[in-house]
Amino acid sequence: MNRLGRLYRIICDAEEMVAQVCLIVSAVIVTAGALARGLGHPLNWTTEMAGFFFAWAAFLSADVAMRHDRHVAVEILVQRLPHGARCALRLFNYTLILGFLGIMIWYGTSIAFISRFRAFQGIPGFSYMWVTLSVPAGSLLLAVTTVRKMGETLKAWRDGGQAPGVAREETGNDRPVLEERA
Repeated sequence: MNRLGRLYRIICDAEEMVAQVCLIVSAVIVTAGALARGLGHPLNWTTEMAGFFFAWAAFLSADVAMRHDRHVAVEILVQRLPHGARCALRLFNYTLILGFLGIMIWYGTSIAFISRFRAFQGIPGFSYMWVTLSVPAGSLLLAVTTVRKMGETLKAWRDGGQAPGVAREETGNDRPVLEERA
């Protein structure tokens, strides 16, 4: 594996770890806030901080799911198409996704810039921009994954191999494996 491939793998592994940590921290904060409220000592900052961690967990997890072909897909008709048509349709879908992600990056960056002076309620000095940055950052990571998937699909189309995300078989390590063609 070349240096760029190793760097990409390190980033992917870090992304998965950060997404998991953000989700766990969000759940812990929500639980702590509920317990504190139940004991009569509410913590004003828990809702905003849980939202912050959950936003990052959601966008990072979306990329992890896409990279592992874990998004919901209805393949019943697509699987019946000839190989070339399947690849063409998949490329068309990836193109639409890439266009949508471009819009998300543009408007997410704009919203982050606009909200840079807005502080969290109950947490002075912590800019709301850090929450809104999850949109363009997650969308950028998704765009990189989409471009890689497009490359894999083009290679599969050219070589006659299987396009990514088709006919998966679950393994014990919860990672999809592409089914071998006979």
